[in-house]
Amino acid sequence: MRPLLIISLLLLSPCSIAQRTFDVTIGDSTYHMKRYWMVLYEAGDGPALDSVTTATLQAAHLAHQDEQAKRGIIALAGPFDRNDMGWRGMLIYDCDTEEEVRGYLERDPFVKVRRLQYRIAPWWGSVGTRLP
Repeated sequence: MRPLLIISLLLLSPCSIAQRTFDVTIGDSTYHMKRYWMVLYEAGDGPALDSVTTATLQAAHLAHQDEQAKRGIIALAGPFDRNDMGWRGMLIYDCDTEEEVRGYLERDPFVKVRRLQYRIAPWWGSVGTRLP
């Protein structure tokens, strides 16, 4: 899959970047590529919270993401294990624009209290790709 991703990114033209989907044929296989939005949650600079507030916000954070997943807005989400980079979680959004993704993220309870911050980047994936 890695060579496919590299090749397909090299084949992107300015015209295909402006659209959300395109097809790329490699050998006898055609891949339907689609632009998603990769979100990296990182530790924020908000104040420390007590355990009761943290538990309440965690439940609201998960409910917020679950609602988006049920609507098909989040295609993939999960937390990182402990790490030295401050990474907390990753999400793949299936939305048309970065502004739309930002709107959902700004309603996240942990983002509101600045315990999480985020980075957004466009990400191309082959339609139908699944984790094993």
